[in-house]
Amino acid sequence: MGIVVRQSIKSVAVTLGGALLGALIAVLSTRFFPQDQFGFRETLIKASTWVTYLANFGFGAALVINAQKYPPGHPSRPTFLTLTALIPFAISLLTCAAFFILYPFIDDFYSPADAAYVKEFFPLFPILTLLCSGILWMEGYLQSLHKTALQSFGREILARIIYITLILLFGFHVINFSGFLWLYVIFYLVPFLFLIIMAKRSGGFAFGYEKHLFSVKEIKEIIRFAGYHMLTEASTVLIATVDVFIMGMLLGFDKVAIYGIATLAVSLLRNPTRMIGKAAIPTFTKSYNNGDLKGLRELYQRSSLNMQIIAVAMFALVYINIDNIQEIMALIKGGYNEIKPLIMILMVGQLFDMVSGFNYELIGLTKYYRFNFWIAIWLLAFVLLLDYFMIKSNGLLGAAWAVTIGLIAFNIAKSWFLWKKMKLQPFAIATLKIFAIGAVAGIISWILPYMFNAFIDGIIRSSVFGLLFWYLLFITKVSSEVNEITHNIIHKRRLY
Repeated sequence: MGIVVRQSIKSVAVTLGGALLGALIAVLSTRFFPQDQFGFRETLIKASTWVTYLANFGFGAALVINAQKYPPGHPSRPTFLTLTALIPFAISLLTCAAFFILYPFIDDFYSPADAAYVKEFFPLFPILTLLCSGILWMEGYLQSLHKTALQSFGREILARIIYITLILLFGFHVINFSGFLWLYVIFYLVPFLFLIIMAKRSGGFAFGYEKHLFSVKEIKEIIRFAGYHMLTEASTVLIATVDVFIMGMLLGFDKVAIYGIATLAVSLLRNPTRMIGKAAIPTFTKSYNNGDLKGLRELYQRSSLNMQIIAVAMFALVYINIDNIQEIMALIKGGYNEIKPLIMILMVGQLFDMVSGFNYELIGLTKYYRFNFWIAIWLLAFVLLLDYFMIKSNGLLGAAWAVTIGLIAFNIAKSWFLWKKMKLQPFAIATLKIFAIGAVAGIISWILPYMFNAFIDGIIRSSVFGLLFWYLLFITKVSSEVNEITHNIIHKRRLY
């Protein structure tokens, strides 16, 4: 558990830094971009992100899980890395070429004004997809080595610093919108090269091919395993992004901009728990492969408990500051009045997703990994229908409710399956204590009088909540990790 805690702390620290940069991106984007340009940018990013999971063909997940069998120094490792790199690279090229099949149908999906954006910048979709596929593979490699903090730095810090720089250049008219988009895509090379350098420094990053080391049957099994993960990941990501695609077609890119700010705010709060999951997967895999189900159960429950602490804290921080968020958005730029209800609805689904633990990750590394695919497919069909009809009838709020309902259904199904097959579940008596502590700290922080302005009020209100929440966790001894970190800070002046 020690390495998971260390990597989780490092990754969460990096991710929180990235969250601050992400918040700055949201502010600057709202201030400088017209809503139609902002909405198209969000569509470009989300569409390329989704296709990336098809292009990578699940080999990021295959690396994380199967690389445990071929650690640095293992004679089969260079051949394994070569296979898991060349296959997704070839598939990525084919996937990017397939983009151009859709070009003749653009006018059928979008309004004339929005279709003009898609046509003008159409080449960026396959280029961004190819670069993101390479980054996804490198992230999987570093994750397999328990280097999640380095992986996070490339995505959460380095890429966002570049992003902010480009937004400022656009905002001060140094570059136009076309220049911004092209530079944004090209500069994805920077985090990609950074991850390669970090991988080479970590050892074991060597390629080669010896035919006799892997039989055709073993190669097929790796591809089959990766393929199931690709379908699962692509379906899961599409569940979270299909609302934006449908919204762009039904409502236009200007509405995508409003919804994009809300989803960005929610995703920034979701990222710390995602990093804990990535840090835990290699250790989960090792325990499962060694048949240590008792150790796996303990690790799963402790990791889930820590995830629940962060989930409740993030949820409460959003709700006690929701009026401040709306006020700040109004100061930055008008036309974003729907942000408050959108964030409140989306956070309900995210809270349910986060407190349900790492059920998706754990199922994915067991012999039951196919379940993730089938449940994702069924849920995707459900969410597609729900999104279409709810967006048509209720606009942006309908999209938010569709995502929230989908997340709740998804996690109920996964938690039920994990309990049925492995007698594992993320909840304990401590879960109730965490919710109670969050409620007490949240209510006390919420009833504080408004102070000066939205910025100062947000800082004071959040600080009161954070200190009170941590203190109550410490004195109730809900989490051994919280108490250990607190003890280390007080007595050793370090986190771990």
